[in-house]
Amino acid sequence: MPRAFRGMVRRLTGSVLGLAFLIAAPATAQDRRVVVFGEVGRATLGHADSQVGRAPIFGGGAAFHLTPHLVIEGDVHGGRVEHVVGRRHSEFTELTITGSLLFRAPSRGRIHFIAGGGLALQRAHTVIDEPPFRGVDEVDRVKLLHARIGADWDVSRRLVIRTDAVGWLGEGLDWVVGGRVGLGYRF
Repeated sequence: MPRAFRGMVRRLTGSVLGLAFLIAAPATAQDRRVVVFGEVGRATLGHADSQVGRAPIFGGGAAFHLTPHLVIEGDVHGGRVEHVVGRRHSEFTELTITGSLLFRAPSRGRIHFIAGGGLALQRAHTVIDEPPFRGVDEVDRVKLLHARIGADWDVSRRLVIRTDAVGWLGEGLDWVVGGRVGLGYRF
C-alpha cells in the first residue's frame, strides 16, 4: 500500500473517530440511529476510457447516525460482467467494500437528501479464455474514492427505502457508476 494512501486513511480514520468522540452525547440521545439495509442496482464498470460492461449489483451494509445530519456508513456490494468488451469467453467480477461519511438533510420529515463520499477497496477478478489472451485469471485489489447522492424515504418509523446514484474512481482510472435502490430497517 503506498505511503501517501496509508497516511490519507489514517487521517480520515482519526478525523471520523475524533468527530464521533466529540458528538457522542447528542448521538446517544437520538432515536433509531442505526439502519441496516440491503440494496440492488445496476452499474457500468470501466477502465480508463473504455466500458467493461454493465452489471446488476447486490449488496448491503449499515449506517450509524452520528448527529441528525451526519451519517457514517459501511457497505459491501458485488457485480459480475460476462462477455467483457465483447469477448465471448471472458468475465469480470468485483466485490467492493466502502466506508462513507454522509450529510443528511433535513433531519425531520419523511424524505431526506443524502450526499457524501469516502474510501473503498475493490477485489477485481478477470478471467479471459480466448486467443490471444488465453489463460488469463487475475485478481487485483484496487483502492477507490467513492461518491453518493440520493434520498432516504421513511415508510414508517422503522422502514426506509433508499435510492441513490453512486460512483467509484480508482487507481489506473478504474471506475464504477450506477444507481441503487434498497430497503432498510432502523434499530
